[in-house]
Amino acid sequence: MDEAARGQWTKDQAWAWYEKQPWIRGWSGYPSNCVNRIAMWQEWGHEAVAEQIEAEFALAESIGFNAVRAIIQFEVWQIEHDAFMKNLEDYLASAERHGISVMLCLGNDCTVPKSRFKPVVFGEQPVDWGWHSGIRQGPHTGDYREPGYMLLDDPAYERDYYNMVSELAEKYGQDDRLLIWDVWNEPGNSNRGSMSMRAMETFFAILRSKGVKQPLTADGWGRFENSEIERRAMELSDVVTFHCYGSFQNMTVLIERLKRLYGRPLINNEWLNRYEGNRIEEIFPLFWLEKIGSYSWGLMQGYSQTYEPWGGYFLREDFKNGRLDLTGWQHDLFRFNGHPYDPNEIAVIKRFTALADEAWARERGGRSEG
Repeated sequence: MDEAARGQWTKDQAWAWYEKQPWIRGWSGYPSNCVNRIAMWQEWGHEAVAEQIEAEFALAESIGFNAVRAIIQFEVWQIEHDAFMKNLEDYLASAERHGISVMLCLGNDCTVPKSRFKPVVFGEQPVDWGWHSGIRQGPHTGDYREPGYMLLDDPAYERDYYNMVSELAEKYGQDDRLLIWDVWNEPGNSNRGSMSMRAMETFFAILRSKGVKQPLTADGWGRFENSEIERRAMELSDVVTFHCYGSFQNMTVLIERLKRLYGRPLINNEWLNRYEGNRIEEIFPLFWLEKIGSYSWGLMQGYSQTYEPWGGYFLREDFKNGRLDLTGWQHDLFRFNGHPYDPNEIAVIKRFTALADEAWARERGGRSEG
């Protein structure tokens, strides 16, 4: 076994860790007043961002959520290093105040091709209103075939990326506020194939060399054993994270398949797409029943506009023929004003988070009495 994989937890170790956790349930995404990760992590305007983060953590706590997944932005770490580190620390502290653990995502293959890539410019971030992710030509347009691009593809930036991972591992590798290292988001997406393989392996190796106590994972997003880089991601992961925006039936079949393939704890850290029949009233109770970790995409309607459809939907024939209904929201749970998009959905979330907490309290009480 190579250097990157040598420290992978055994299945028994992974389950021992997982069984010590309450049912993990939360969300992925950005604060409502941030269109992108630059806005979320940069120094400019961060006081307002921090206030919004605090308010959204309180809102999440009120419905029983206990986890959040945050994706970092390399360029902010590189160019505004001290501000980024301060803002990350403030983020973790705010999460802790509301009983919310953090999954920190480091690498990301969900990106745009080089022809659409724009260097980071700090300050106020433009918003393309009416477009998913707040970007008219973002990664979800479905109209390009060339590979996505990131600065890590340029050897001149490679060492800095690895230094970032090293610093974060040294600072937070023993921190109880950080629950999981999400080493790579959707490896192979954006037509990248195995372009990120070496970097992903190196990220895993750095984290393990630093002796971090949290589990490591990289997100499978649909191909798993049929994709070289996703196979490698699963070989390196302590716990299995996966993305699925499909129907209840498709989700159920996928869960059974992942159990059979890997035999490790499962966490879905991206779901909720109402257009695909990926609905809270069905999927959330399924995750509770199976004790599968759950991070829906989006908490509050915001500048990133993930309540809008992926741009690629508008290119589909079933949309052009009127057979795909894109009314309503794709992602997100709450409106700008803090009211639920659908109160019935929030009632389901509250019901099953309460059931999970009751079961967890009984289990903890039983153990303490023993």
